[in-house]
Amino acid sequence: MKMKRFVCLIFFSAVLSYSLAAVDFFVPSVVDVRSSGMGKSYLCDFDQPFVMLNNPSGMMFSGKQVFLPTLAFDFGLPPKAPGIVFAMAKGGGDTDIMNTLMDLLKDSNGFYIDSDIMLPLTFSRVANNWGIGVYNNVFVRTALPSISSMTAMAGTDLFLVGGFSCPIVDQGIHKVSLGMTTELLGRFGIYHQGSVTGLTSIDFATLPAFMTLGMGFDIGATYNVWEILSVSAVWKDLYLGMDRELGPITAMAFSDKNKWNKFIQAGDLTLGVGVQVPTGVLKKVLSSFAVYVDYANVTKLFNRKGAVFLPHPLLDLSIGMEAVLFKTIALRFGMTGPYLSGGLGVDLGPFHMSMALYGKEKGLDPGASPQVHGAFSLAFYY
Repeated sequence: MKMKRFVCLIFFSAVLSYSLAAVDFFVPSVVDVRSSGMGKSYLCDFDQPFVMLNNPSGMMFSGKQVFLPTLAFDFGLPPKAPGIVFAMAKGGGDTDIMNTLMDLLKDSNGFYIDSDIMLPLTFSRVANNWGIGVYNNVFVRTALPSISSMTAMAGTDLFLVGGFSCPIVDQGIHKVSLGMTTELLGRFGIYHQGSVTGLTSIDFATLPAFMTLGMGFDIGATYNVWEILSVSAVWKDLYLGMDRELGPITAMAFSDKNKWNKFIQAGDLTLGVGVQVPTGVLKKVLSSFAVYVDYANVTKLFNRKGAVFLPHPLLDLSIGMEAVLFKTIALRFGMTGPYLSGGLGVDLGPFHMSMALYGKEKGLDPGASPQVHGAFSLAFYY
């Protein structure tokens, strides 16, 4: 208990001593194809290898989870893009890149591309209420709000995660746990800002590079009854960090003249409910059936002054379900805001193949700047 109190003291001291600053920072992530098939990763989904990242208090209910190096990728485009690209490939569409972009931006509030690939330098282990892991991800983020403006970023994240789950109540049918995780993040990348028309003349060797170092915290609590119903609350993605410009790729400088910019991201509260539906006499066919509901960014519901600049409340609501047949075939469905998701999984011992197709909103309102994502993974965990 003394060690846990010491960790909490260090945590709150770090927050209080940090100066607030605005930052264009996005939280590091892993490619979780299984959860994408249900719309997102749910707080009360404990039977998955990323439980430590998603809900630290869930490690009490997950049992042993060992995650081995895996191949996984996720790619997102506007809904019209796949059809236009396919037509170009067949030779039946306009091959001029500017005309294509103008067509994609028509009746849209922006054109966005997201891509994530999980690299082999990834491993985690959860056991006895403790967890530790290292994760490596390559990302590309491209935003074209209009034909005259473009922001593109590419880089890699390497982050080390450690955490614990502390049983508070363990009395038969009632169980309560508290948990906390800490993430140490290192990010390196390059970026480009300018007009789309300048794409053909870009010298990639002169693109500016940047580095980000950060420390993140998640704190959660879970109540479980009868091993059927679970309720969780997690304050997610509180990050303290600093970043700096390194100059062009060919002439990067780590000298003191490139000062570090400190920032803090406050994170927000996510609430979740999960139900493991008893399958009874269908057990031999329907091995398990689970339903999950999450609501993210709860405190933003009470921020009336900033409501105009915040995502629509519907976009933070997610509902998902998973049905496993013959302990081998997993069927997944879900919805995040108005966007549907679906996935298929094949589980053969420690080998897990998953694929998912899901929708995502990049704007502030449903339908403003939608994306369609495809994801696939060949994963090894037990």
